[in-house]
Amino acid sequence: MKLSRRSLLAAPAVLALAVPGLARAREDAAARARGVIHDLMGRAPFPAASAAVWHQGGLVWAEAFGTADLEAGLPATPHDRFRLASVSKVLAAAAAMRLATRGVVDLDAPIGRYRPGLPPAHRETTLRQLLSHQGGVRHYIPRDYDPAALGGPIDQRTYATTDDKLAIFIHDPLVAAPGEAVRYSTFGFTLVGAVLESATRRSFPRILADEVTGPLALGSVEPEVRGAPAFERVCDYQPLRSARTLTDLVRCPPINTAYKWPGGGLLGAAPDIARFCGAMTRPGYLEAAGLTEMFTVNPARTRGGGDFGVGWNLDRDPLGRRRAWHTGSIVGGRSVVMMLPDEALGVAVLTNLGQIDVDSLIPAQRIAEAFLG
Repeated sequence: MKLSRRSLLAAPAVLALAVPGLARAREDAAARARGVIHDLMGRAPFPAASAAVWHQGGLVWAEAFGTADLEAGLPATPHDRFRLASVSKVLAAAAAMRLATRGVVDLDAPIGRYRPGLPPAHRETTLRQLLSHQGGVRHYIPRDYDPAALGGPIDQRTYATTDDKLAIFIHDPLVAAPGEAVRYSTFGFTLVGAVLESATRRSFPRILADEVTGPLALGSVEPEVRGAPAFERVCDYQPLRSARTLTDLVRCPPINTAYKWPGGGLLGAAPDIARFCGAMTRPGYLEAAGLTEMFTVNPARTRGGGDFGVGWNLDRDPLGRRRAWHTGSIVGGRSVVMMLPDEALGVAVLTNLGQIDVDSLIPAQRIAEAFLG
């Protein structure tokens, strides 16, 4: 049953994780992780932050910090949802991989098979190329935010159909031939969502519910809908000027993220994102072959920035351990999800302040090290 805001106010900010015989080592790890978040919030005036850790089969730590609503003085709780920003991409990638393992889509087939009405430049592109940022689709450009554009800036427009969302970029020149280079693109994931909709004859929100949030019981994760009630939801803030304190912040205006649900428009709570990581550490939700495929760098990569598997950045951490991660930045939020697959560990850190230059991967790595000892 969903907790109300009133009941959450009466609850402590730390989730009561009932682990019999909780070792002192784990308590020390939680204290170190707490220090990492305090340090993060000391370097930038984040009103609220929420962090969670999954390790070896269970959620071992989840805690919220700061204030969810500055004007009302409401404390943040671990149940609160934040804008996931580009962390949304790994959830969309999981849906695509799950559909691929059942043969509903082929990650290496031309997407024109599923959506034949696409412009010719995109028809031979594959889902795997889009999911590893090799589809040649552009990222944001100044024109997208032009208030004089038809309908206004992209975050303020109304999107009645999927074609309305694709119209933002689908007729623009490719920035590289598909498969030729890595060029990071949120709009590439908008195209992923459109292809999955055509292949399944379901809306992206329905696909997300059927393939990800339903099977994994991630009750907090859903597309952000402009104008929907802000239930179990932090407020979103941005700097009024050079932000040093909370008094330098203002609430963000409402935005419409429907055009980028698969690539940056979802909401979620940190514990659910950590639980999602748990599902990625062992066969079950995905078959072993699907997990291997997801966390293998796309071999077609030739040049460009970053090594991507299916939706995830892939590299090695400072100690040489395999690492999968994704960060996000959006109006009113910064986010990071990080996994060390061989250690069966996942970390999620969510905040509700945008337009702040902070490397969120470093705190996630420090939290992981706290729990690995």
